[in-house]
Amino acid sequence: MKAKLYITRGVKLIAFALAVIATTYLLQTFLLKRIDNNTMRMEAFYLEDKGSLDAVLIGASDVYAGYSAPYAYEKYGYTSYPYATQSSPASVVLPQIKEVIKYQNPKMIIVEINAFMYKDSELAAEASQRLFADNVPHDEIWREYLADAIPADKQLEYYLPIVKYHSSWNEYPWKFKYLSAELALRQSGYSLFRGYKTVANEFHPTVKVYNSELADDDSTYPLGVNSERYLRQTLEYLKENNIKNVVFMRFPHIVRKEAYSRFRRCNEAGNIIESYGYDFINLERYGEEEGFVVNEDFYNWDHLNIYGCEKLTDYIADMLQNKYGMTSAELTDSQKAEWDDSVNYYHMIYNYSQEMISRRKELGKTGIGGTAVAEESKSIQTIEKYARSHPENGKYDVVLDDE
Repeated sequence: MKAKLYITRGVKLIAFALAVIATTYLLQTFLLKRIDNNTMRMEAFYLEDKGSLDAVLIGASDVYAGYSAPYAYEKYGYTSYPYATQSSPASVVLPQIKEVIKYQNPKMIIVEINAFMYKDSELAAEASQRLFADNVPHDEIWREYLADAIPADKQLEYYLPIVKYHSSWNEYPWKFKYLSAELALRQSGYSLFRGYKTVANEFHPTVKVYNSELADDDSTYPLGVNSERYLRQTLEYLKENNIKNVVFMRFPHIVRKEAYSRFRRCNEAGNIIESYGYDFINLERYGEEEGFVVNEDFYNWDHLNIYGCEKLTDYIADMLQNKYGMTSAELTDSQKAEWDDSVNYYHMIYNYSQEMISRRKELGKTGIGGTAVAEESKSIQTIEKYARSHPENGKYDVVLDDE
C-alpha cells in the first residue's frame, strides 16, 4: 500500500516538475523576455534557409539602419542580411562571425567596425551584451562567449533569462506590438523587413562638422585596450582558420568635434586590419567622395536615413559584385516569393518615410527626431495603411489584396 502511495506521489512530483519546466519555457520564450527590433532581427536570421544568404553584414545600429537587404535583392539580385544588434560591443564580433559561418556560410561577410571604437571607459553595457546572448542558439559558440565575456556569477541569468526578466510584465501592453509581430514572424518563417529599421528624418547639423576635411586626414589615436584585444583576436582567428571572405568597413557618420577622436581610432583600427591582410573600407573618411551628403542622407549624427541607406546599399552591392566577384544563390520559387514580399514592404517603408521626411522639412524639423519604422505591428499597420491611401507610389499587391 505504501509503495503504491510513494509511486503516486512520485508521479505527481514529476508531473509538477514537468509543468514548471514547460511553463518556464513558455514564459521566457514568449512573454517574460526582452523583445524589440533587435530580438526580431536576430530570431529571423535563424529562420533563413541554410545556405540561402549570399552576404551577411555584422555590426550595430549603423548596419541595420544603413543597409537594406530587400533593396539589394530587388536591384542587384543577391540575398543578404544584417546580423546586427544595437550598441553591439567588441566582445561579440568574433562569436557573431562564427555563428554566421555555422548557420549560413555566406560568400562574403562584412564587418562594420563600430564595436571596436569604444574607449576603455565605455565598458559594454549588460543590455548590449544580452542583445546578442539572449537571441542566439545555446550552442558551443554561445557557451564560449559566456565564458569569455560574462562573469561566472552572472551566467545563470543567461541560461535562464526568466531570472533576469521575471518582472517584465510591467512592460505590457507596450510589448504586445512586438509580441504579435514575433508570432507572425515565427508563422511565416521570414522577416518582412529583413532586419531593416529606419527613422524618417533628414538631419541638418547646426554645429561645425568635419566630413569635408577627412579624406586627407590619416591621423590616428590608440584603441581602447579591450577593443584592440578583441579586434586582434578576431583577425588572428580569421587568419589562422584561413577565412578570407571577410571585409571590414566603417559606414558613413557625421563627424563633429566630439567624435573626432573616434574617427582617429577608426584610422588606427584600419591600419591594424590591413596589417593582417584584410581589406578595410573607410566610408567615414571618404564618404563625401562617394556621394554621401551631410544634410540629406542622415537621420542623426550616426545613422543614415532612407536616402543614405540606398546610397550605401548601392555602394556595397557594387563592391561585392565587381570587386569581389560575388554571384547570387539559386533560390526556390517559394524563397523568391518571400523575398518579393520583403521588397514590397521595403517600397512601403521608403514611400512612407519619404512622406514623413517631407512633412518634417516643411515644418522646419531638421534636428534630432522623426518617425521610427521597425518590424513591429504598429509600424507594419501604419505603412500598410499609408500604402492603401497612396497606391500611386508603388506596387503593394500583398497588402491591397487584404484590404
